Amino acid sequence: MKRLVGLLFLSVFAVVATSVDAEAQNIQDKCGELAVRTMDGAVVHVMESYSVQRAVHDVESKVRRRDVDGYRVVIFSDNGQYAGDNARKVLENFQQAHPHINAYMVYESPYFKVSVGDCLTLEEASHLMSQLDSEYPDLFPKRESISFEALASVRPHVRELPDSLPALE
Repeated sequence: MKRLVGLLFLSVFAVVATSVDAEAQNIQDKCGELAVRTMDGAVVHVMESYSVQRAVHDVESKVRRRDVDGYRVVIFSDNGQYAGDNARKVLENFQQAHPHINAYMVYESPYFKVSVGDCLTLEEASHLMSQLDSEYPDLFPKRESISFEALASVRPHVRELPDSLPALE
């Protein structure tokens, strides 16, 4: 009977171990799945130490984190009757005028907001604000979570390069 329980435990453990991937549930859920009752009523209990639990938590938090704290510049914020329509217009106009800067429209009750840029620091956001303040006088920085995908997909800034570079003296 002990051998049957041991084989049952090993088979369940092997199935669970092969199915764990980067998006797996935490170890406590897996341990709950391993608590199996055999035909004669024996129960297999799996216990984990705090250090193992902490290590799994650390790895899971690093794998799941797909954003970084940063800033965006809010160029439009309104809660009026036509705020949604106006926000869409501001977004479209901004994207046409500044194709190299990512722009986003969000609804944060009760305001529609258009924010631009993917700035990692407040200094970057301030620099962006100084470039846009003549067009958007009521802009302000806002702390936001910026996804790694947004940072990687910033539209390329097209610059005209001169045909020849000046000679160094």
